[in-house]
Amino acid sequence: MTLLLGILFLALFISAIVRGKFTYGQADYDFHEHPVQFIIVVVFILGMSVLCFYRFIIDL
Repeated sequence: MTLLLGILFLALFISAIVRGKFTYGQADYDFHEHPVQFIIVVVFILGMSVLCFYRFIIDL
């Protein structure tokens, strides 16, 4: 399960970086309009991905 979540968060992170924007719920995060919020949310998503991969490796 943690591997699946890690892949999901990593895919969301890569998609946000490539497109430069993403939508979560009712909020739109765009790098050109709100760079600080975008970077904070993207770093959080990357952190969640790393945490999930870490938990997967520990569970092995």
